[in-house]
Amino acid sequence: MYTVLSPPILHTITGLRFQPLVDFHSGQAVAYEVLVEIHNMDLDVLFASLPTHYAMQIFFWQANMLLQMPDKGQYWLNLPAAQLLDARAICRLLALRHQQRLTIEIQDPSILARMSAAEQRSIYKNLHQLKAAGWKIWLDDITLELVDDYARLALPVDGIKLDRAELNTNARFDAFVQFVREKIAKSVLVEGIETTQDLKRACASGAQFGQGFLWPESRIAASMTE
Repeated sequence: MYTVLSPPILHTITGLRFQPLVDFHSGQAVAYEVLVEIHNMDLDVLFASLPTHYAMQIFFWQANMLLQMPDKGQYWLNLPAAQLLDARAICRLLALRHQQRLTIEIQDPSILARMSAAEQRSIYKNLHQLKAAGWKIWLDDITLELVDDYARLALPVDGIKLDRAELNTNARFDAFVQFVREKIAKSVLVEGIETTQDLKRACASGAQFGQGFLWPESRIAASMTE
């Protein structure tokens, strides 16, 4: 059983995990989603329970660490949708010299879809500002239930990550991918690829990228107290 989060949880981070994002055409990792590592903690519980301003602290801590790494790699960082309504957060993102190496991954698209029309208009405007400042932006965990909402919103995003459940539960997965590419964003990444059969189905769908336990992740030690 996982514990309820509190602010001190930030100081229990022991490292960073790097999950490869793979180009189906080349078979090579083109970027890495970066996640914090905390012993005995489910990361889904972490980001679902953590107040958004603490999630923002993690985001900028990760960003600063990654931009100092010598490999000049491409990294994707999770950001709560609510932070896209926070003027201070937007100012900090606009001021960050991301070197064209960081991608914002909006981690809770279901919340964004339920926001008021005024909030959605504000997010649309703020995303345009971030795009103008060179940020790349993707939506995470898109499901069949959300596609109509996001087709209507027409947000200025670079791509869509499909929820891992869709690969194995959506009988018309290829049609689903094509709808997403036509109506929301041309670039699509399939999550939840664990077997060669998963990989074959994902490649045949028309998606360009994949992520999952088929490709081993790497780790480094890191602490917010350092």
